[in-house]
Amino acid sequence: MRIRRLYLIAPFALALAWAQFRESGAPELSAHLELAAEPLMPVRVYLFKDGQPFGLSPVQATLPLRVDLFYRERLWRSAAHPETLEVTCNDRSHFFLLKGRASFDLPAGRYRVEAYRGLFYTPARAEFELRAGERRRVPLRLESWAGAARGEWLSGDDHIHLTRSPEDNDIFLAWLAAEDLSVANFLQLQRQMDAAVQYAFGPAGQATREDRYTIRPGHESRSEFYGHVNLLGGREMIRPLSVGTMYANSPDTSTYPALLFARGRQLGATVGFAHFDGSTPHSTMLMDLAGGSLDFVEVFQFGVLKTAEWYELLNAGFRATGIAGSDFPVPLNRTREWPRWIPLLGPERTLVKARPQPDPYTAWAAGVKAGNAIVTNGPLVEITAGPAGSAATATAAFYRPLEQLEIVRNGQVVASAPGDGKRTRLSVSASLPAGESCWVAARVRARKEEGEPEIQAHTNPLYFLRGGKAVDAGGARRTLAAKWKAELDWYRTGPLEFRTDAARREFFARGEKALAILSSPAGGTDAGR
Repeated sequence: MRIRRLYLIAPFALALAWAQFRESGAPELSAHLELAAEPLMPVRVYLFKDGQPFGLSPVQATLPLRVDLFYRERLWRSAAHPETLEVTCNDRSHFFLLKGRASFDLPAGRYRVEAYRGLFYTPARAEFELRAGERRRVPLRLESWAGAARGEWLSGDDHIHLTRSPEDNDIFLAWLAAEDLSVANFLQLQRQMDAAVQYAFGPAGQATREDRYTIRPGHESRSEFYGHVNLLGGREMIRPLSVGTMYANSPDTSTYPALLFARGRQLGATVGFAHFDGSTPHSTMLMDLAGGSLDFVEVFQFGVLKTAEWYELLNAGFRATGIAGSDFPVPLNRTREWPRWIPLLGPERTLVKARPQPDPYTAWAAGVKAGNAIVTNGPLVEITAGPAGSAATATAAFYRPLEQLEIVRNGQVVASAPGDGKRTRLSVSASLPAGESCWVAARVRARKEEGEPEIQAHTNPLYFLRGGKAVDAGGARRTLAAKWKAELDWYRTGPLEFRTDAARREFFARGEKALAILSSPAGGTDAGR
């Protein structure tokens, strides 16, 4: 009886879905528009009629986003191989030409269309008028402002929450191509029940297009006591996925991040803290950093680059690799008017200079683990060391004018190249003292448009450790020790529940060991690794 009911429901569901896409009306009353990217490649587009946003129609796939706490949104499609995708949130639509071209039926009028593709392409724009009964082809010519350098970099977003089935991969991968995002980490999570569910993990759950774009599943494990952490690309998902009654169905808090990170690394995962320190009032990040449990911290998210907090970790002698992640679709729900130049997936992204071998995810993750990465929401910036670490040189480029390129040493600007309102490329060098250990990085800021966040990029540090001694600058280590002591005092009296007394003792033994490390002078070359 149940099977029969399913057979009856399926045709009805299909008919209902098709009704959302079907177009009707006299053809002579509409104009037929074909949009085509040149060169032919997936792009994101926006249409305006008489200066106001206007919907492209028909579309063959939609993703309606009404973000709650459970990440249950699913793709809808009316064709086996859709040419178009419409993503909607906050009464705003974002359109994707999944195959680089598509046709639409529109009323007569004056139009403007804009096309975007990732960070390395200059946007395209065209204005035109349509008359009833007319057929018009409008080319969208996009060029890479980075030239051949575009092919040298793999870009990644470590933090995306979208439910995915195998049949969704073709659309999601075309969406990645439209955003020119090489690696998308799709993370399952839990709020009482599972959310943003992935159909498999590790290589079995990986999907790749053109050897350039890859979706790799992972998970975000969350706790109101320890913070939110990301485990990227592991061969399995680790349960419990969340702990504590806010996110799970049990008050048990026995599984804390250090345990997850150790098991995750055994399963080949790249591990670290989301939202810099986990985004909750209390966090074990400092314990995990001192214990060498982390591969990364998210330093760039929601348009905010947390340089002060990041510099504090670096000045305390820890090699804290900074990466970027969107927490998609949260940013769309936070922003009423999305800045159109900014990609939806990978609005802030982590760039790794590597070839996509053996596949984009593996190469990108290796770069993150090695600290060979930059974070950006637009410009490209690099830093190189001179002979014997005597100097450093930074270069930056973008399609918009650059406002300032700086070299930062132990958190202080030691060299700067200002823009002149026109230049799209800058370079600067700085000499480095021979006697003192230091870290050195480059950062750049570009012109932004109204409604956009700061458009910027930042390298991960180069380390110059004199005599094998780690960096210890500005009293940062004492500050971190005081912060962790306060956290540890709270944990002793806070509402933690462990399955056994031995588990509790082990947690606080780790905490005391971390406090001892933070309270001592910076040690050798591998602090925090």
